[in-house]
Amino acid sequence: MYPFLKQVQGPHRTSLSYYSYLIDHCLSLKSLTFAKTIHAQLIKVGFDSHTFLGNRCLDLYSQYGTVNDALKVFDGISDKNCISWNICLKGLFRYGHVDRAGCLFDEMPVRDVVSWNTMISGYVSRGFVDYALGIFMEMQNAGVRPSGFTLSILMLLVSCAHHGKQIHGCIVRSGLNLSNVVLGNSLIDMYGKLGLLDYAFGVFFTMEELDLISWNTLILSCHRSGYRELALDQFCLMRTIGHSPDQFTMSTVISVCSKLQHLEKDWRI
Repeated sequence: MYPFLKQVQGPHRTSLSYYSYLIDHCLSLKSLTFAKTIHAQLIKVGFDSHTFLGNRCLDLYSQYGTVNDALKVFDGISDKNCISWNICLKGLFRYGHVDRAGCLFDEMPVRDVVSWNTMISGYVSRGFVDYALGIFMEMQNAGVRPSGFTLSILMLLVSCAHHGKQIHGCIVRSGLNLSNVVLGNSLIDMYGKLGLLDYAFGVFFTMEELDLISWNTLILSCHRSGYRELALDQFCLMRTIGHSPDQFTMSTVISVCSKLQHLEKDWRI
């Protein structure tokens, strides 16, 4: 790293792209020491307030520095954009400063869908499920269209049928593609965990593309809901249409057979 740092004393002293390259190198090394060295050089040449490089430094400190380091960089960016605020929000959640993240979010002059997603995922990561759902409702009231990522996060934490159907309804209203395999799989998993097997099958049948995760999730949902014969039927159907089971599939099916205590059905595996 030091040979690269020597270059900023010479021909690359005022090269934005070279400093960006150094920050990339720092991220790969996960080195706070080098991060501080680069930041000191940015201050020296007056680039610390530059939006792009400031954001890069902010990301670096947010991942490998301290919260105070990150906030100093954030405050030093003269023309903050939405990316600046979003990186800082993510860093505050990473360091466990949930209240400060909430205050910063309230101060944001402009929010994009990433801002809302950062708040939702941040609250989820810290166990504040109600806050996450609250932010989602606020997002809807603000007229911001949720992304697939937004809804995938929420579907992992839904704990009641009311919220589950509400989120599914939001997907329909927002025009997101219900045939999307990732969203579809998340919905199947959500309804399966809630014991709403009819809804899980409904989503499954509307999906234009099914992968192994789709089948595994449906089989597990049948198993969880106590429909173990149905789980075996789905397993057989999966194999009939050409999907090869993986370790997760086999683990679920073996569990199904043990619950049924029908060892004679093992030949179907």
